[in-house]
Amino acid sequence: MGSRRDREIKIVDGRLVVSYADLPPRKCSNCFWPWSCFEGDKRARIYGTNKIESTKYTWYNFLFKNLYEQSVPWLKPANFYFICIAILQSISEVSTTQGNPTILLPLFFVMGVTMIKDWIEDDKRREQDRYANETRYKVYRPGPGWVWVQSQNILVGDFVLIEEDGKVPCDIFVVGSGIDSGDIVFVDTKDLDGETNLKPKHVPKIILEKFQKSRGNESSIDKMSFKLKCDHPDDEGFTEMEAWRGQVSFGVKHRRYSESDLKDGSASGSSVDINNFILRTCVVRNTPWVIGLAIYTGDQTKIQKNSSKNQKNLRVKMSTVFRHMNYGFATMGILQLVVCLFCAVAAGFYQFRLKGGEEDVWGQHWYLVLTDSPLSEGFKRFFTWFIICKDFLPISLYVSLEMVQFCQAKFIDWDAKMAYKDEEGEWNFATVQTSRLNEELAQVHYIFSDKTGTLTQNRMDFKKCTIGKEQYGTKTTTAGIVRMARLEGKNVTKELEKFRESLVGLKVHDFVEFDERERLLLDLEGANGEVQSKLIEEYLYALSLNNSVFPKIKKKKVVNNLRGKKKKKKKRFRGSEKKFQSEEVKFDMLDPNAYVPLQLDSSSPDEKALVYFAQFMGFEIFERREGLVKIKRTIGRKITPVMGPGQQVEVKLTKTFESFEDIALIDFSSKRKRMTVIVSPQFGPDKGKLKIYCKGADSYVKALLKGSAVSAQAVEDNQPYLSDTFSHLEKFGNESLRTLVIAYATKSRYWWFGDEKTGEGGWKKKYEDALQSKAPNAREVIAQIETEIERDAEMELIGSTAIEDKLQDGVPEAIKSLLDASIKIWVLTGDNVSTAVNIGISCNLLEADMHAEGRLFVFDDFKKEQKDISDWEMKSPMFRAAYSHAIIAETKAMSKGHNPVLNRKKVREKVKRQLIFHKKAKIVNRDLDTALERLEWIKTKFTGQPLGLAIHGNVWKIVQYYRAKEKKKLSNTEDEDEPEGFSLTDDTIPQSNIAGEKVKSLSIPEKFYLLARECKSVIGCRLEPTEKAEIVQMMQERESVPTLAIGDGNNDTVMIKTAEIGVGIRGVEGTSAVSASDYVISQFSFLTRLILVHGRLNNRRVCMLVYYIFYKTSLAVWAVLFFGFYSAFSGQFPFLDWMYQLHNIAFTALPIIIFAIFDKDIEPENLEKYPFVYPWTRGPVSYGFHVLAEWIATSFIHAAICFFIPWYSFEVTSPEASGQSFGYESTMLVVYAAVVIVTNQKLAFYNAHWNWAWHIVFWGSIGTLFGFILIFSTSTAFSIGGIDYFFIGFRLFVMPRFWLTLVVTTALACLFDYSRAMVVHFYPDRTRVFIEAMQYQKKVFDPDRVDLDAIRRMKLKARA
Repeated sequence: MGSRRDREIKIVDGRLVVSYADLPPRKCSNCFWPWSCFEGDKRARIYGTNKIESTKYTWYNFLFKNLYEQSVPWLKPANFYFICIAILQSISEVSTTQGNPTILLPLFFVMGVTMIKDWIEDDKRREQDRYANETRYKVYRPGPGWVWVQSQNILVGDFVLIEEDGKVPCDIFVVGSGIDSGDIVFVDTKDLDGETNLKPKHVPKIILEKFQKSRGNESSIDKMSFKLKCDHPDDEGFTEMEAWRGQVSFGVKHRRYSESDLKDGSASGSSVDINNFILRTCVVRNTPWVIGLAIYTGDQTKIQKNSSKNQKNLRVKMSTVFRHMNYGFATMGILQLVVCLFCAVAAGFYQFRLKGGEEDVWGQHWYLVLTDSPLSEGFKRFFTWFIICKDFLPISLYVSLEMVQFCQAKFIDWDAKMAYKDEEGEWNFATVQTSRLNEELAQVHYIFSDKTGTLTQNRMDFKKCTIGKEQYGTKTTTAGIVRMARLEGKNVTKELEKFRESLVGLKVHDFVEFDERERLLLDLEGANGEVQSKLIEEYLYALSLNNSVFPKIKKKKVVNNLRGKKKKKKKRFRGSEKKFQSEEVKFDMLDPNAYVPLQLDSSSPDEKALVYFAQFMGFEIFERREGLVKIKRTIGRKITPVMGPGQQVEVKLTKTFESFEDIALIDFSSKRKRMTVIVSPQFGPDKGKLKIYCKGADSYVKALLKGSAVSAQAVEDNQPYLSDTFSHLEKFGNESLRTLVIAYATKSRYWWFGDEKTGEGGWKKKYEDALQSKAPNAREVIAQIETEIERDAEMELIGSTAIEDKLQDGVPEAIKSLLDASIKIWVLTGDNVSTAVNIGISCNLLEADMHAEGRLFVFDDFKKEQKDISDWEMKSPMFRAAYSHAIIAETKAMSKGHNPVLNRKKVREKVKRQLIFHKKAKIVNRDLDTALERLEWIKTKFTGQPLGLAIHGNVWKIVQYYRAKEKKKLSNTEDEDEPEGFSLTDDTIPQSNIAGEKVKSLSIPEKFYLLARECKSVIGCRLEPTEKAEIVQMMQERESVPTLAIGDGNNDTVMIKTAEIGVGIRGVEGTSAVSASDYVISQFSFLTRLILVHGRLNNRRVCMLVYYIFYKTSLAVWAVLFFGFYSAFSGQFPFLDWMYQLHNIAFTALPIIIFAIFDKDIEPENLEKYPFVYPWTRGPVSYGFHVLAEWIATSFIHAAICFFIPWYSFEVTSPEASGQSFGYESTMLVVYAAVVIVTNQKLAFYNAHWNWAWHIVFWGSIGTLFGFILIFSTSTAFSIGGIDYFFIGFRLFVMPRFWLTLVVTTALACLFDYSRAMVVHFYPDRTRVFIEAMQYQKKVFDPDRVDLDAIRRMKLKARA
């Protein structure tokens, strides 16, 4: 992949310069000569318009396009199949309906319903497009100035003004803001990525310097002249929503210019990025207005490009039952061909016997005129029987399944026990977004869950901290109390009640629950020495400065409607439906003692808790704008009654402003797991110097501290507070607290800015060059530069933070129920191992004594000596061989021109990293061998007891490396590249001699899988979003069983999409997980009801629906086949076609649908109370080839009974005293009546819930049969294919033989079901035993967990 293209936009005096050379080589739509086009036409031809069209159809192509989509075999194979049947029915030589395609009636009904549904859905999209396209915005056009323009008429190069609460119509480059500072804009990206927190966007500093701040009047736009080079919309990486780069240059003087026109100095460029760029669908919040330059419009916007890309890569999820249903269709298709071939051969053989003059086995039929040869007759009859056997593949199955799944989804949506009342008093119900997975909820074997916001409330409280060698904060956490109570065997409920009583009056802030404020303030004033005072000061500066929080003044808002009355005929929309005017309340922003109510907007709850704690301690972030951060510092203390009993000491509080130059921010990401800010104080002794503050995960920050460039031991030698801090972190982890470590450094300005003229020698120039790079690996280069900057800062560790995120209500009970349901649970989180393990104990994921008994396998992060290599290892033959190999490879690369210079130092560092990685891999391999051998011993000693596993993200990286290597999908990265000749069985690291040779021969991924599959609970720590998805993918591939992933944040979307079933939780982190999920709930505890109740019941219902429909359609076909033995397999159809077409519509359709919606064999409350019932129907118990074969065999037997008994009663023996036969129409009508009754009666044996709806449809279906028999007996107008029921029904209904035949036939046909019911009654399975125990209110137990033989022995002993 080569370098990427750029989009170049040239603005001169507020006007986009359009060159004739840029025009595409075609005529204008309005005129012949391209140079006579208006400028707007030129821009539209080059860049396109902003019109959005997401509809599939238009008014003139809907009918033809929709019919095409529903008819082609690769989109709708079922419809295509029945269209072929209709064509065969139209051929009189093979038709059973005299050339009338009667199949078209149900087919057109199905296609018509689908067509109406598609039109309604497309009309909704059309209305949304119309609203988006006709919404009006203020746009600057040279000449008239600011004019109202519809969104669809916005063009690239237009300056667009969006007012507060207005939606951004296209991708814009920010050039103006209505905030007083004029440099910042707040946008809501909820519709884009689901995040609910406001995100700041900035006006580039160079734009602010060149053009004065204004309210966007005409004169200010006229003065704007610059050139913007940015990403091209057709680039491969353009669809990444969080990436955008550009460069702004000045010096544009003419409409036509080249690079030489840019003068030195004035033409210097400045880089811009995603922080200066607002995407379409974002909403402007807390900002009076924003002016942006339209960069991408219409289909070229990032969201439209991304939507098209996602649509191509969309993975269609389908349930296991649905897949087996498709296998069933294939099986029935083969059966259809076999039956048709048999009938064709039989028909040809019959023709051969007659034409040969011999008497056939059925008698001499001399009256038949036989003109066709046996081969021709057999060929025709093949297609005739193909038409007759069409119902082997039931067209009604797809319609019935969709209808049932839709109704099941509505019952899930309406479930009041899955409704949650949020803080605003609104009820949030569950939502089904993929109803075709309803039955798959009963097949779940693995649940992969996020922790923060999924198991916890994601509402953070600052609890404790460590600064230097001191720990501040004494109160423990709810999770800590639960953990200790379980470890000590105490009553958890009582301990929690005592703990809550001790917290009364302690919470002094929404995000702070800290009990040693007075002590910390005393130490800040020097009570514990100047060193500790300095550390506390730097610590609080780090919390207040190193964040993305933006303070705003709280203002009351008055709503004014600016639109006035709407016209009824034509709707027009404006970008801002309402305008909010601030109440005129003046605050003295220059007086630090003046009260100014501030609102802090942050991107995460953790960050907000840290900032509010700094504010609580007197370090309040007061203002943030481009290049400046202002802190309101409160000096002094005041004891309040909230802090506990004691004297009231009043100390005068002094408040001052402290300003910092905001130089650079290296933001947090899920891969970096840290955030670094570079500021310069404008006061005090450090004025003019640089302060670098870093916060992040302990292992990630530790790797960047002073001495990290040398070795791990050097880090300990240079960090005096390292051991104390990590000791406190371990204590915090035992209390299930979320922790971050804080580090800082002081540098000169030269370190960042370098030489004043050239910038050489400083990191700023290197960093900006990396940001402006257009190389394919630009992201990797930027990440590497950021790491080098942080490592070169030589930061010192000063402390850590501890924040509590309380568990949601009902989480421990829910996890226990899911584990009792034989579902394995994996919690994948970013916490460290100790914190995650303790949370696992507090939420019932892990047992309290699991670690002590050795049933918990822990693979923690590598030790410091394992992350480095010693001097003797650097001199080892292995290192020398790898180094020589790398030198040879670099030399070859030089000869090919890839590398200009051979850098032996870099080669040495690369080999060193390879050796360290290989060393870690051998350690993981050895530990897995030991664990697998210990596994057998533990399983023997603790028979039936659950096992647990905790794995660190660095260990998973080793497993994933070799997993990807096995699949030959490994990308060659320097950090994780294993050199040639390295073996995992070297003697450098002692190997386990306990594990068997068979285990030792396995690869690392195979060993990890063998260990993980034996563990009922697994915790993954320090994992990135992609690593979570990799774990889910590995277990799906290895186990081939359905998995479920549940999460609430944007970092969980990859995992949710990877799993077979995705569940999103409505939380404070936005709706991105909700948008990507199949089911939406508000609390983790609702997952038990979703799976154990709705999943199990729907699985039973859908399985019955699928196989019952195969049964009932096959039963009718077998009856026609038996008639073929008496009609020379001529294809004579024995039933009135009207009656047969109503078979799947009126006579047998509703009972199975009502069954699949309402039936329940076990009450929902019992399914929740006894979760061990769940796995009894999981797996191939209710579906599979054996189930299909049983149903089809039953249909064959039932058809034989339903045919031969009436045939003998009405055809072989005469129903009248005269001995005259009624004819085959009367006989086959009796057969058909028996078929319908037996079909419905068969379902009645499986129905467990006889409610009013079931009674109506069951008896109503049978009554409808007899009603239509009477209707079709009233006239000959219903005759089709030679079948006429005129007056037959009236004659049959008055005959006792008719009713006696139906009773005998249906009773004998269902004899198997009667026998089955008796067997189940006397020899019940465990489900039946459970149902009867619930009916008689008997005590139940899980037979899989209890030794039944031991119970029987105890009973016998008691009797003796």
